[in-house]
Amino acid sequence: MANFSALNKFIKLQILLNNRNVNLSHIACRSFITSPALASCYQKPDQEVYSHDLQQSQQQWNSLNAGYTSKNSPVGRCSLRLSANIQPHHKTTTTQCRTFCTKTTESIDDFRAREEKREAEFEQQEKTKSQEEDNERDAKAEAVRIKILEAALQHVPTLGWTRNAIVQGAEDVGYPSVVHGMFPQGGFDLVSYFNGKCNEELLKILKKETDDGKKEIGNPLEFLVRFVRLRLEMMAPYKGQWPQALALIALPQNASTALAQVLTLVDDICYYSGDRSVDIGWYTRRIGLASIMKMTELYMLQDHSPDHHKTWEFLENRMDDAVQLQMTLMKLGGTTSGVQRSLKSAFTTARSILGLNYHKS
Repeated sequence: MANFSALNKFIKLQILLNNRNVNLSHIACRSFITSPALASCYQKPDQEVYSHDLQQSQQQWNSLNAGYTSKNSPVGRCSLRLSANIQPHHKTTTTQCRTFCTKTTESIDDFRAREEKREAEFEQQEKTKSQEEDNERDAKAEAVRIKILEAALQHVPTLGWTRNAIVQGAEDVGYPSVVHGMFPQGGFDLVSYFNGKCNEELLKILKKETDDGKKEIGNPLEFLVRFVRLRLEMMAPYKGQWPQALALIALPQNASTALAQVLTLVDDICYYSGDRSVDIGWYTRRIGLASIMKMTELYMLQDHSPDHHKTWEFLENRMDDAVQLQMTLMKLGGTTSGVQRSLKSAFTTARSILGLNYHKS
């Protein structure tokens, strides 16, 4: 019973010393505390407070553990085992703790800046990833649209420029008929796709024949006539349904898209014909060519001659008239300044509204 009472007091002493921030493992028994070799480990100038605590703990231990230090007693045996196994413990001093806290305080701004930078980089990566995903989805959707519209063109001769042709084209390529919702403008989406496709094909031919605009054209007038004819011939397979296409183009909600396609087309033809002018002729030639192309297009719808022979004669005559008009404007000079300004203003306004840039480098 005496041994258990001593052990109970030993535990209370451990709790008391723990509240005073003293390392309990170093005073587990009297032999450990009284060891000169171990006590010397704590006799450093910057640990005087800690050594003082050890001395007080030793005195308390001596008073509480009197009579229980026999090697045969439980406490004595515990003391010997602990003193043989425990190594000196390094206690962080007040000065070292203060230094550590100072370093931590000084680095908090760097830590915050680093974390903010990482967060900004993460947000940018997420934004870029989201944009790439959106672009990928748009590209896939556009590919589906083109596939459907290309198939729908085969049904235009029988179904016209209608939503029904689009539905039939979708079914041909394996999509359900409900995908017509991808074409809110109905038949005009089909007309616009056809015009854009033809313009791109003509542009490829222009670049190939002129070495991307580097080759000099010997006869610009003949060049213009040939490529206007080539563009109108692309429309010939749909001649019977083209009046319906013109009606869709004339609708106010579709006018801007149709006008942009026409102006882009005539500018490409003029540019690759060798027109590099920056004066009023730049505007008059393009407006004149667009007018001639539309007149010839309407004439072609009523032409039943073999291979549209009369249509091409009409085109050549109108081009000759345009050249004569251009020469007349150049001779009149100042007397036509008002007309020139009007033409320039009209073309510039149309270009600005449509968001087009016709000045090629």
